[in-house]
Amino acid sequence: MTEGMVMGGTPAPFELLVQEVTDQGKRRPMRVARLYAPGTKSILAELLGVRLVWFKGDEFVLAGADVSPGDRGPVHAAQSWLCKLALPPHALGYSARFLYEQGRQLPMGQVNNRWANSSNSQLRVSSVMHEQLARHTTRALLRRDQHDYRLLDCELDFMGEEKFQLSGFEQLAETINHPARLLRQGWLMAIDTQTPEQAEYVRSVQKSFQR
Repeated sequence: MTEGMVMGGTPAPFELLVQEVTDQGKRRPMRVARLYAPGTKSILAELLGVRLVWFKGDEFVLAGADVSPGDRGPVHAAQSWLCKLALPPHALGYSARFLYEQGRQLPMGQVNNRWANSSNSQLRVSSVMHEQLARHTTRALLRRDQHDYRLLDCELDFMGEEKFQLSGFEQLAETINHPARLLRQGWLMAIDTQTPEQAEYVRSVQKSFQR
């Protein structure tokens, strides 16, 4: 997945990779975002402890710490990146495959082999005040037509060339058998596309049903 990021006010294409690495100093996992020149392994910029704070359409904001050398050792400074996805032609929205079922993690083979739980959807991530939790939370909202899916305490687990993964909690309403619950959930996200030939086929099928 190729990103366009504004640096110094000039748009430039970069490859963005978000992944978890081991902090050699503290010997614990840490999520980092790295920008590469296209087709190379040369790191142009890096954010440590990165988190997703906002996402809408093809734009999103990552926040973390920028580290630079100093006289007394590394200097950590807060930094944010405003990124813009270089969407492929004929992009329709986002598809999501759910990683958990009733709070139980599914094998990745099963996740990849099943149909997407949501397709051609719009994705938004923002900070909201949640009444039931009585606090602010980063919420992901996946919407198609009138159907919504939500992730609370949303985090960006990774972002690669073709896919990215969000994790958090889904809120289940109270039922006769269960009280209201927060269960672990994750979404494996990809961009939905449609070629001109596929679009023409869909239009022809729709016309046949209208006759």
